[in-house]
Amino acid sequence: MNGRSRRGPWSLVVDAALVLLVLVVGLAGSVGAYRALALKAAAQQRDLLGAMGQSVIGAFDLQLVRAVEALQASSRILSSQPQLSRAQFAHYGKALVDESSVVTLLEWQPVVPGYRLGEFERQAALERPGYRVVEPVPDPQGDSFIPAQARELHVPVLYSWPESGAAVGVDMAFDERRMRSKLLARDTGGPVASETFPLIRRDRPGPAGAGFAVSLPVYRSAMPADIEERRRELEGFLAGVIELPALMREAALRADANDLDLFVFDQGEQHRLIFSSAGGEHFSVDARDMAYSVDVGGRPWQLVLRPRPGFAGPAADAMPALALAAAVLATLLVAFAVARSLVVRRRLERTEAVLAEDRQRLTNVLDGTAAGTWDWHIDSGAIVVNERWARMLGYSLAELHPITVATWERLCHPGDLVLANAALNRHLEGVDERYTAEVRVRHADGHWVWVLSSGRVFERDAGGRALRLAGTHMDISRRKADEQRLYDDARALEAANRQLRDLAILDALTGAFNRRHFNDVCLAALAGAQRGQAVALCMLDVDHFKAYNDHYGHQAGDAVLKALAQTLRDAIRRSTDALFRLGGEEFGVIFSAASAEAAQAFVGQLSAALHALALPHECSPQGIVTASFGLAWWAAPTSRLTPEVMYAAADAALYEAKRGGRDRVAFRCFMAGEGEDQRLAGGR
Repeated sequence: MNGRSRRGPWSLVVDAALVLLVLVVGLAGSVGAYRALALKAAAQQRDLLGAMGQSVIGAFDLQLVRAVEALQASSRILSSQPQLSRAQFAHYGKALVDESSVVTLLEWQPVVPGYRLGEFERQAALERPGYRVVEPVPDPQGDSFIPAQARELHVPVLYSWPESGAAVGVDMAFDERRMRSKLLARDTGGPVASETFPLIRRDRPGPAGAGFAVSLPVYRSAMPADIEERRRELEGFLAGVIELPALMREAALRADANDLDLFVFDQGEQHRLIFSSAGGEHFSVDARDMAYSVDVGGRPWQLVLRPRPGFAGPAADAMPALALAAAVLATLLVAFAVARSLVVRRRLERTEAVLAEDRQRLTNVLDGTAAGTWDWHIDSGAIVVNERWARMLGYSLAELHPITVATWERLCHPGDLVLANAALNRHLEGVDERYTAEVRVRHADGHWVWVLSSGRVFERDAGGRALRLAGTHMDISRRKADEQRLYDDARALEAANRQLRDLAILDALTGAFNRRHFNDVCLAALAGAQRGQAVALCMLDVDHFKAYNDHYGHQAGDAVLKALAQTLRDAIRRSTDALFRLGGEEFGVIFSAASAEAAQAFVGQLSAALHALALPHECSPQGIVTASFGLAWWAAPTSRLTPEVMYAAADAALYEAKRGGRDRVAFRCFMAGEGEDQRLAGGR
């Protein structure tokens, strides 16, 4: 019994020691297991946050890329139509704004030098009565717009879609923030985003929303080669106004669905907060934040994702209970870790589903736009395309396999291939952000298909050399046909207008100006004469022309008038001088002569040129066709001299020449202030 008593305490000690050991081991194992699981959960949560961040950024990038590509397509359409009307712009603008979910306003902003502002406003008012170029005033009381201040360069909004509440007429040059992005777009030739600013909505009450504009330059010619040429050839800007809430809507919804707050900063504005899905909450740095840098039209933005309190955090909150539970709670910790792992897995599966949905959405977009896709492995030369790419050209994938660079060079039009390769090299060298080219590709039936080929490098090696380049092909044959039809119609309209103008001011028989055009040319000549230049009007009448017609016939008479008109036209040297057929066999010549002697000498040359023709006229005493000339010359005419007075004076001189025996020149000379009264100048 004593032995049992001795073993009893030892047994208790051993049992206690064992229990203590189990407790110690259990506690140590529990603490170790807790720490290992906590570290693992934190890493998984970070990965989860990264995957969710990619989904949010993907939504943002997709919206932005669609908007910029739509604006670039509209910019190219505007470049091909130099005479853009309000109705045409409304047509293109409505299509773009209706299609885009983020571009809420499209504006055409021509560049207007300061000295042409008045002329520009008058021309614009023909389409939009009451159009004025204005700018906002700092004081919001009363009328919030005033006439634009004098500047070297104005950038007014001429057209806008939608027009309701738009900033039509507002001179964007008033705001340096807006102009910085436009000038950069002008010099680079690509889209550039502005800083965020309050949006201008004329005739729309309420506070101004926040947004920014993506400006694309429109040049008068094809893409100029250097900065100086771009500045000279700049026609204006196509600006797409993007409201921040609309741009961030999809990304904010995805962030909210995953218990995340989204903050957006403009790094180019000293890290200014421009958007927050958490409302007006003050932002302070949090260790759990996940930041992403994105490029928005040349401006560096930063998107920050922050987990909300509802987002699963580290397991550190359960540490006190786990430490007290020892070995029993270790099992619970394992179960908790397993459950936690399952929760994380389900969230990862949801994220993967969202990514799969994005991929499906992208596939739907490609199907909806009838775009073919291509993926070029540069080192091997192999090109992977989808079925639509092949069907666009009338082939199946099997008929084209294998597809290489040689296949592309065989199908592409030789002339367009040179341009496409040049555009590709510019992109590979980093000059252009994207590769874009419009080329003709041979269809299986033999005809050419116009294709818009665009893409970009998405894989490079460590040295920056391009390894893979991928993009899309769009069939633009219909658009090209429409552009050619528009060009042909414009040429036909231009020719018709020229013909109508000629019919309105030219004599059909001789090609000289007609009597209706006489007053217009006289007024122009008098405008120049009133700046200190002399002016003269010579009228001539073919002698015995009725007898000539009776003897030789009217066809021969018409031939004489044509020959006379051509002789007079050949004798006229100055661009300001003009020949008229005033009626029948009577012609007039308006010209400038520095002196009376010079005027007489010029008319003498006209008479001598007619004599040199030696046109036979048996009914004339001279035996050839001659003419009588009446010349009136004013040394320094004033505003009182009118075309009617000039006509009367020259007609009176012509009457004197006929009365004096024909085939001669009668001359009337008027010094300063003389011969400007019709009764005195034209009295016979």
